[in-house]
Amino acid sequence: MHTRRFSLLILGIWVGLSAAMVFVAIQNFQGVDRLMEAPAAPAAKLMSPLGHDNARFLLRYQASEMNRHYFDVYGTLQIGMAVLLTVSLLFATNGNRPVLALCGLALFVVVFQKFWLTPEITYLGRLIDFVPQMAPSAERARFWSFHSVYSTMEIVKFLLMAIIGAKMLIRTERRASRRRGKLETEEALASAAD
Repeated sequence: MHTRRFSLLILGIWVGLSAAMVFVAIQNFQGVDRLMEAPAAPAAKLMSPLGHDNARFLLRYQASEMNRHYFDVYGTLQIGMAVLLTVSLLFATNGNRPVLALCGLALFVVVFQKFWLTPEITYLGRLIDFVPQMAPSAERARFWSFHSVYSTMEIVKFLLMAIIGAKMLIRTERRASRRRGKLETEEALASAAD
């Protein structure tokens, strides 16, 4: 029973951290826009020699570098969490093949993201960091293609985790229901014997 709880704990932490990563990535870029709209007086003074557009490029570059670092580190962490979840599910589900297959698929997704998508997105992102948004750029189109695949993989990963969690919770509820039924039967037999 404790391995089931541990598995659900790992799964919950993984889902929570994945949602937090999406939030942080979005907020890093929105933070640049908020800062550019109403900078504090000392910041405005420092940015004025750069000009509005150049200051925005520099701040977005910094936000991009932070996101790149976070996603690279988080990719490694996710692989560890997927392996740990797979091992704990092996014991928690007594080797339930469908659940282990779902977890293996989630592991494949994070390995694919970490070792293929993230490096390409990082490389292409650095190529377009200082290219004006309205300027035509083959690298930008390719960047957004990779970004779309990454986002799709995130949705797939969330769905896999939701299915694993649902299977774990349903199985836990069934076991608890069987235990209650068994206890009620034992109590009825004991009271009948009296």
